[in-house]
Amino acid sequence: MFKHLLRTLLLLCAVVSLAACSSDSDAPEAQAQTTLNLDLRVVPEHIQVSEYKYFTVSFKELNTGFTVIQELTNTYSLKTVLPTGTYNISVEGSIIFGDNSTLTEAKVSGVQTGVVINGTEQTKIIDISLKAGKSSDLILEEIFFAGTTTPQGAMYFGDQYFKITNNTDKTLYADGMLLIQSAFMTNEKQDYSPNIMGSTFSAGAIIRIPGNGTTYPVLPGSSIIIAEDAINHKEFNPSSIDLSHADFQIFKEDSDDINNPAVIKMTNVFEKMVIHTQGYYAYALARMPAGMTNDALVNQNSYTYTYNLTFGGDVYPMDGTAVKIPNEWITDAVNLSVQDSFQWLVTSPSLDMGWTSVTSFDGDKNRFGKAVRRKAVGKTADGKNILKDTNNSTVDFDHGVKPSLFN
Repeated sequence: MFKHLLRTLLLLCAVVSLAACSSDSDAPEAQAQTTLNLDLRVVPEHIQVSEYKYFTVSFKELNTGFTVIQELTNTYSLKTVLPTGTYNISVEGSIIFGDNSTLTEAKVSGVQTGVVINGTEQTKIIDISLKAGKSSDLILEEIFFAGTTTPQGAMYFGDQYFKITNNTDKTLYADGMLLIQSAFMTNEKQDYSPNIMGSTFSAGAIIRIPGNGTTYPVLPGSSIIIAEDAINHKEFNPSSIDLSHADFQIFKEDSDDINNPAVIKMTNVFEKMVIHTQGYYAYALARMPAGMTNDALVNQNSYTYTYNLTFGGDVYPMDGTAVKIPNEWITDAVNLSVQDSFQWLVTSPSLDMGWTSVTSFDGDKNRFGKAVRRKAVGKTADGKNILKDTNNSTVDFDHGVKPSLFN
């Protein structure tokens, strides 16, 4: 946490296609053009690709909004001409992989933001990876991280919470589920080494739901609430909510934290989870392999990362410790940020190809009392919401909405 504080103090995505092409806007006239040679590379590298079936590649220029979408079939290479600019490039498609005895078709995706395309000709590589996450498990429906304000205008943020929902038609158990906060921040891109994002999620804080495996059932369409402080916040701030009946509470030992004896404590596995009122982190749900203990998770998966922080022309060597969570363990992930200061996704695109927010600029006081909440795309026979889950938080979530517990 010290390093995050230190960093915060120091720093206060065509015209020609191999197949088909469609554009959302016309290319700017009389603008320099660049020939782009784009190769798609499947990661991790040990995956044996038998066939590149099809890909949809989207380019969006960040300054003009110029957008072009191109489709590839049976190839991983694209040559196109684009107006010079800075682009977000996203890829979705399908490959067949495996050895000769067992072949599997899988969805893949990739995204790269802030790609500068200029000059006469350029070559770029976009990493793509297998789509991860288990649609048959619990997902993050809503995150209320912004907090509220008192009638006097003071910040109040003990009322933050996570709403986790069973979006399936079967009873699931919350026992052992990990709630993870990323080690890296979406508004602060660094060249971290080693770069293991293609296969793992770097955790800066981990908490875990207790239980023996069948202690905490979650019925189809039902939810559980994990509260920052499981108290009736209305007693201290009439603009807030009553979280005294939350299912679980985040309790930080060895600190001056609030404990409600009537609410089950989350188990602290790694570091202390501090929820930023502007988002800035990614959150994920994951399940460890059966039989793995908390200590084994940390001891076997901790690693040290390094990077150079540049500020005022000077370079500061930095390092930190995180726990690497294999992407295949993760059932759901959501990147949070602020629109004007977003720099990058801190998860593999296989987990989340987008991000969501409650506000457009840093320090916006209108963020208080707002949440991000997953969109409903229908209803079950008994009236429960069916939630949108495409592994793209930009399209899956409504942003800056009234938290459901405030209704």
